Amino acid sequence: MEIQVISSETIKPSSPTPSHLQTFKASIIDKVLPCAYIQFISFYVPNQNFTKQTSIQQLKQSLSQTLTIFYPFAGRVKDNLSVDCNDDGVLLTTAHVNCKMHDLLANPQPKLELFCQFSTPVPPFCPGLADRPAQIGIQVNQFDCGGIALFFTFSHFIIDAATVGMFVKCWSRIASKNERMSASICPAVSIYPQGSEESMPDGLSAVIEFSLLKEGRGTTKRFVFDGSAISALKEKTKSEAVPNPSRVEAVSCFMWKHLMVASEAAWGFKQPSILLQAADLRRGMAPAVSSELSVGNILWKSIARYDNITTNNEVEKELMVLEREAIKKIRDEFVPKLQSNGGYATIREAIEELHEICSDKSLNPYVISSWCKTGLNEVDFGWGKPVWVSLIPAIDVPFKNAATLMDGETSDKIEAWIVLDPREMRVLECDSEFLAFASVNPPVSL
Repeated sequence: MEIQVISSETIKPSSPTPSHLQTFKASIIDKVLPCAYIQFISFYVPNQNFTKQTSIQQLKQSLSQTLTIFYPFAGRVKDNLSVDCNDDGVLLTTAHVNCKMHDLLANPQPKLELFCQFSTPVPPFCPGLADRPAQIGIQVNQFDCGGIALFFTFSHFIIDAATVGMFVKCWSRIASKNERMSASICPAVSIYPQGSEESMPDGLSAVIEFSLLKEGRGTTKRFVFDGSAISALKEKTKSEAVPNPSRVEAVSCFMWKHLMVASEAAWGFKQPSILLQAADLRRGMAPAVSSELSVGNILWKSIARYDNITTNNEVEKELMVLEREAIKKIRDEFVPKLQSNGGYATIREAIEELHEICSDKSLNPYVISSWCKTGLNEVDFGWGKPVWVSLIPAIDVPFKNAATLMDGETSDKIEAWIVLDPREMRVLECDSEFLAFASVNPPVSL
């Protein structure tokens, strides 16, 4: 597969950002999270409504209008405290792919190792913020067959997965309906008080980064759970304590068990474990915060600890209880404290707790994030919804024991993109109980 870049330009907001909005303050959570990027690809089958010149021009115009609403995204990170909303814009590139979409996605299965070619690769973590370029990069790739692959890269500084979904859905509505929108964003810094900044030490983002990610070389594999498998997992994980596990909860704790099984089989010994999950704080706030308006990293990691190293057939029920209790603790204890006047003190205490737990080398940590229900599979720019939304597989990266859950190509499916040590991954791929519920990188239906 060869990709030829046709054009590259900077798209700026259609209207200048008012002077009183020139500085967008980062929230306390924005400031302490590691410097990272969010990347994914949306695949669209050929559609007669897509005409190369007209549709790309429409994308540019509607993106410019969208940036007027989401004005911080067109700015530049000034320091670790704010964004300079200078309207410098975002990068939009167009390119041609000299193969058919079917050959890439369904012949006989998606060639995941080629996906990074759809855009200039961006390191998952960067050394600093001062020299960071545009916060958003988009590449429009057209296949020989007429299909489209939209490659997105978002800076994580003031953007979480819910914010990504909100931005892309807004852009698509403006593009497909050719309508103007006058919505106003709600900065995360206005949602919870920040408190005093004097007690916040430097280097906390590094503490979080090294606490969350297990060092070592990792490789990525894609696993898909269909609707019947998810229903069976919900039955398998429910108990009197948790009679109604969600789809994501059921898949997460099933994965947690089998990741522990893979580790034991690969290295010959058992370890107690912790599961860290990104919890969206919006619903737990008072009043609840709408994901349609809020901009920023409005999330924190829940911590579930499993000290019993038994992985019998009933362990999923126990793991589910631990997982639910960890999420409940975030919403019932962490969020109210965060919304009080002690925002910085709350974050500092949470980071110290996180660092203390993750510093225990006897524990095997796993990090699972969910992008389910972000609406990325519903994004229609006027040429239909995507047939598939894919992550960019991390190949030979310096971390492991991480996973991201995505909505599948149909609404009843969940995809799990898992990063493991290659030795543990080989065990997982041969785990008959795991494979009874999950398919390994199946083809995409076009």
